[in-house]
Amino acid sequence: MKFKPKHYILFTILILLPLLLIMTCVTGSDTQKEPVKTETKPVETKIEEIKPSKSPDEWVAPEGRTLVWSDEFEGPDINLDNWSFESEENGTWSHTFNGEWQRYTINETGSPNAYIEDGVLAIKAIKTKGGDGGFTSARMTTQGKHSWKYGHIAARIQMPYGKGMWPAFWMLGDNFSKVGWPRCGEIDIVEMIGGGFSDSKMHATIHWMDENKQHASNGRSKQFRKRLADDFHVYEMDWTNDYIDIKCDGFTAMKTKIDTPERAAFRQPFFIILNVAVGGGWPGPPLDVTVFPQYMYVDWVRVYQ
Repeated sequence: MKFKPKHYILFTILILLPLLLIMTCVTGSDTQKEPVKTETKPVETKIEEIKPSKSPDEWVAPEGRTLVWSDEFEGPDINLDNWSFESEENGTWSHTFNGEWQRYTINETGSPNAYIEDGVLAIKAIKTKGGDGGFTSARMTTQGKHSWKYGHIAARIQMPYGKGMWPAFWMLGDNFSKVGWPRCGEIDIVEMIGGGFSDSKMHATIHWMDENKQHASNGRSKQFRKRLADDFHVYEMDWTNDYIDIKCDGFTAMKTKIDTPERAAFRQPFFIILNVAVGGGWPGPPLDVTVFPQYMYVDWVRVYQ
């Protein structure tokens, strides 16, 4: 039987069409588009080193009280009649107390971790190599030089900021060296745990030993709209034989009674401590993005009675 022309054309199409489809699929599966190359610019990290605020001091001293002691940090040197430095070097402190990462240094009248500049005390936390023991800072105390029982204790302070920072203005009972903590009592006029929203929150707490000889505490926190590192604030305590009233810029953060037998520790003389810790059980370690050095600036510390 002979093929007619139209049959031949139809036969050719039927044979070639599947072959063309197979070739198209194979070619398509091997063909890939070249990725579009985009140029990425490195992210610039802004290093924000806080300087002391130039805002005016508008704090008004409490009425009916007399200034009995102060340090205005007019300089040029730290007054060693008022302050001592606690450090592992002189056996007055141990990083094991709170698992902190900094090591406090003995600064005498002024050194990299504590100095006076332009009428302001700077406590400076420095990163040396990072990690536990890889930071230096300062812890200043009036222990053995000045202590007070009751009164109005205040300090004008500009805080550091960032995850892992733990600055404090606080007091311990004068009998700390004899009876230890918490039997001696502790008054935290202000602590700050840095990082995020915590940079704008203060903590006020008291610690003591309860009737079962266990650690007890009572504390409150106060949140602010702006970071405590952005300006000076006055942290103060009104302290009587009946109560402790802790405030910031005149607004009460915590008020508590101390007239019970269990809280007798708060009816004795206390001394003042200023320090900047790095890391520890409460704030946790600093992050890689935590900026160093960090500063706690203190304009003045005053005691009225």
